Order: sequence, then structure tokens, then C-alpha cells
Amino acid sequence: MSPPASSQPHLAPGYRLDQRYELLAPVAQGGMAVVWVARVVGKLGLEKLYAVKTILPHLSGDPAFRTMFLDEAKIASRIRHPNVVALEDLGEENGQLYMALEWVHGDALNRLSADVKSRGASIPPNILLRILADACAGLHAAHELRDDTGSLLNVVHRDISPQNLLITTSGVTKVIDFGIATAVDRMAEKTKKGLLKGKLQYAAPEQVRMQKVDRRADVWALGVILYEYLSGRLPFDAERDLDIVEMLATETPPPALPPHIPPNLANVALTALRPRRDERFPSALDMQRALEACLTAPTTTTDVATFLQENMASRLETRRREIADAVRAADERAGSAYRPRLASIPELLPIGDSASLPESTDLPSTVTAPTRVTQLTRDHWVAMVVAIIVTASVWAAILFVLSGGMSRPR
Repeated sequence: MSPPASSQPHLAPGYRLDQRYELLAPVAQGGMAVVWVARVVGKLGLEKLYAVKTILPHLSGDPAFRTMFLDEAKIASRIRHPNVVALEDLGEENGQLYMALEWVHGDALNRLSADVKSRGASIPPNILLRILADACAGLHAAHELRDDTGSLLNVVHRDISPQNLLITTSGVTKVIDFGIATAVDRMAEKTKKGLLKGKLQYAAPEQVRMQKVDRRADVWALGVILYEYLSGRLPFDAERDLDIVEMLATETPPPALPPHIPPNLANVALTALRPRRDERFPSALDMQRALEACLTAPTTTTDVATFLQENMASRLETRRREIADAVRAADERAGSAYRPRLASIPELLPIGDSASLPESTDLPSTVTAPTRVTQLTRDHWVAMVVAIIVTASVWAAILFVLSGGMSRPR
């Protein structure tokens, strides 16, 4: 893994963010954040990995972005669904905003597609449908998020793209980047500075017009991904961003899909890409149902996992080794600090095993010295011998009396 950009020079492997998240290694950097694999180690050695996103200074230092980011991230942290990467924590250290997310073993849809293309193939339709249907499920859960009064929070991702759909090694699709993408998009709407570079191809017409967006903007983005992977090209693309904006603003229809695409599947893609949102699928759930109806055979997450391993085994193994090396390096930096000392759990140690423990182990006085165990054993034996002698003496006296009485002459 390459080191992070110098825009955050104080962040390096071994640094403890907020004295809690130990940064292990950088895994990615984009226009908004550096992504680290980090760990938290409990007092008894329980270890858990997280993906920690440290927001870049040009955004962290913007008061307007900070306010919007915190608002959106707090809402996003309430989304709990198997098809959404969970936002576990949100923090700030010396002006450095960060978020901690569940660590996902897997990779993004765009990387999977690239590896498949490198073999001269494409993602099979049923695998693609399973991936996108599961993404719909996660998005619908987010869209339906409500506050404590039961009112809709009107959550919209606004930045759905193949890069934001992770496929786990278990074959589960997870949507990432709720919160940060929404805050940036809201900034664009407020300042009229436009959309982020590289995002236009997946943006809905209402987004480029700077109109208020709702869940159907995410439906549009899913339609773009479906069209792209069915046809091998984006429905709206050009060398200049301005040309893409013009296509979307003038409601230019996308090119026809290849003739080998089944009509019912082509209809799903084109329905999601209706320029007028009232004509699209009204919800991600409706699109999910339409996608699943196009499956030509039962396709599960196990099938997706198998396909992922067949096409990304080398990349996934490299990532696994890199993370293992980063954890090993962290352990070497820490020495034995994260190994629970036996003294912390004396109640689990049988006294009889104390003689076999290392001499350097700090044990409580009740179990440390083998001589003390020996002394306790000797005392018990002495007490038992005394008790036997006393008992025998009493019985002897009784027998003597009885025998004397029986031998007395009449």
C-alpha cells in the first residue's frame, strides 16, 4: 500500500487518531478523503478493524462543509442494513474530521469489472442483476429512514457509482459513502459551484440543473450502472463535462442498447433513465423487484462470491497479505502491550498449574509460590494424621472398657 498524500503529514502508520484508532496503512485516496485501515484493541486484546476516512484539509477547514458533513453523517450513522456499510463513529481531532466505518473484505464493482475485462469477458447478467438488486435494497433502507417522530428524513446518496458499491468476499453488495458525498453535493447546490469532477456521468438531470433531489436521483444512477455494464459504455459521456451537462439538460436519449439484451432487461435500464423523474421507478424497491424479475436463474450471494473469487483472487490475496503485514508491524511497534497478561485473569488459573507458569509472570500471592502450595498440602496431611490418631485412641478406650467389663467375675 502506498503512503498517503502529504496533505495530512501527521497521519502515518502507528498514529492513534483521537487516542483510539490506530492507523495501520493507507488503502485509498480520493478528492474528499484518505482511507486507512485502522484497528481498535480492547483491554483484554479483542481487536477489530475499521475503515477510517480522514477528510482532506480543504474540506475539513471549510465551516460550511463542516456543518453539512456533521449533519449528514449523523443521519447516515442511523442506517443499519446488510447492504449498507455501517458508519460506526464520527470524530474530530485538532480540526481533522474523520469517520470510522465497518471494514469490508472485498472490493468495488469498478475493480471487479476491470479485472473481468482484462480477461476479455464481462460480468454475467445474472451476477450483475444480483449485485444491483442488493444495492437497491440498501438504498431503499436509507431512503426510508425516519426520525423519532416517524417522519421521513429524505436521505439521498447523490453519488452512486461503481466505485461506491463494494462486493464482499461473501458476495454481499454494500453501498458506501453516505454522508460525505451528500454534504459535498449540498455544498455544490448552495454555492452553485457545480458537481464534482468525474461524477457527471452518473448524475441525474435534476442534479445538473441544481434542482432539489429525491430518492429517484439514486434510481437514475443505478440505471446508468446497469446500462453501462450491459452495453460496455456509459449512456451519457463526452470528453468535455459541458457536453455531458448539455445532454442531460436537453434530455438527449441514450443510444440503443445492444440487440442481444433481453427486452425486459433493457426496459428496466431505460425506465430508470427517464429524464423526467416522475416516469422512473418511484423507489429503489420497485427497481429491485424489476431487476429480480429479469433473472433467468436463481442467483444468490454465494454465486456472486464464487464469481468474485474466480476473477479477483490474486488482488484479494495481495490485499489480505498487505493488511496482515500492517497488523504485524503494529504488533512489533507495540511489543506485547496488546497481549493480555495472565495476572489480569487469575480467576481462570488453577492452583495446580502455577508451577508450570513462566517465572516472570506476575501472579497474585495466593497462587504464585509453589512452596506455598506445598506448605498448604503438608498442613492438611498433619491435620488428617492427628484426627486419625485421636479417633483411634477413642475407639481403643471404648473397646478397653467393654472388654474389661465383660471379663469381670460375677
